[in-house]
Amino acid sequence: MKLKKKSVILLTAAGILGASAVAGAAGLTQKVSGLLRSDIHVSVNGAAYGSIQPVYIDGKAYVPLRDTAVALGYELTWNQQAKQFDLTPKKEEQAPVDAYILNTGVVTDAQTANGLTSLNVMGKGAAGTFDWIVAKVDKDTLIVDEAGAVKTAADLKAGSRVAVEYGPMVALSFPAQSHAAKVTLLGERSIKEDKVGAVNKTDGGWQIQLGSGTGDAAISNLVLNVGADTLIVTSMGEPIKAEDIKVGDKVRAYYGPATTRSIPPQSAADTIVVLPADGK
Repeated sequence: MKLKKKSVILLTAAGILGASAVAGAAGLTQKVSGLLRSDIHVSVNGAAYGSIQPVYIDGKAYVPLRDTAVALGYELTWNQQAKQFDLTPKKEEQAPVDAYILNTGVVTDAQTANGLTSLNVMGKGAAGTFDWIVAKVDKDTLIVDEAGAVKTAADLKAGSRVAVEYGPMVALSFPAQSHAAKVTLLGERSIKEDKVGAVNKTDGGWQIQLGSGTGDAAISNLVLNVGADTLIVTSMGEPIKAEDIKVGDKVRAYYGPATTRSIPPQSAADTIVVLPADGK
């Protein structure tokens, strides 16, 4: 015997039957006989509830109201004036803030379907957490900018730098997936996909040039300044060192927001994704 939840249940005193009741005024109560069936068990969503023991009266099963309400997740109150039991759903408890996991990174892809936006975020999570997460954004997700102004899922796109608070439940797929409780929009990054034209060591890190144009065509090149905070990964999320990037490798770079007016222009590299040989 299984019980399913309903949104709101109102039961009047006249509608509550026990194994027996004494006769009362105005026919509000009547004496009935019931059969206690110890061989019949009750479960709620697959969980057995031994405290709910049904009583059969005229072929119908009756269960204790309070125990059943608790099992179904309802709060039971008695309205003396209306002579009525009120059952209302308990409010779902939200996970405490410290139960969420934080990942700060760049959105490499954003897809929306049926009111759900999937953000592919490559970034840096805390020790023991995921650096690559697919964050599911829905109507319950709080989306704000750094100043706290409310944003929408339409403001989140490839190149957005975000801080995502997700969990506490995480699907152990690849990449990991979880519901986003909060997304903070930290700004936008420009995107450039091209082959590496040069790799040079500098005092502050590395410079990786995208494009190999010369002369007037050099303006189409872009020099990325790579520092300790730059995330460099393969398209499968595996970390790579700047010195392992070779001339001719195809990469997708997320950079900026500021870019110099020099030829070629230069900018700080936020995230560099080294693509496979086929560029996919």
